Amino acid sequence: MKSRGFTLIELIIILVIIGILAVSAGPVFFDNSGTQSQVVRQRAMSILRSIQLQAMQDTTGNYSSVVSENTLGVPPFVENNNRQISNVDNVTFSFSGSLPATIGFDGLGRPTEQCSGGCTITLTESSGISRDLCINSEGYINEC
Repeated sequence: MKSRGFTLIELIIILVIIGILAVSAGPVFFDNSGTQSQVVRQRAMSILRSIQLQAMQDTTGNYSSVVSENTLGVPPFVENNNRQISNVDNVTFSFSGSLPATIGFDGLGRPTEQCSGGCTITLTESSGISRDLCINSEGYINEC
């Protein structure tokens, strides 16, 4: 009588193959490189759009954001300021001009000061992955 099923050797070979696949494919699914700069870029876009909208609603005020190597947002840079990004681990900012940079907006939402003709803010992770955030001369803030 012949029994049905797998031999011990076949089961061990299958487990070894699954182990090799898990070791080689695992980092692709569980590595977070690139995600932190993506999250910071989305947050930076939100902050800049908020400042832009405030400048368009209140045309008498001066609304601007400051960009330095490790901060972006509205001063003062304190813990409870929700319109700032500061000291994010492994992410640095660079600007198409010189740092620190001031990006203001006029009553029509167009950038002023150091970004009047359009500018690019680059976010770079320590792993080398970089993402760009563009502000064009008409005030459109987007990923580029």
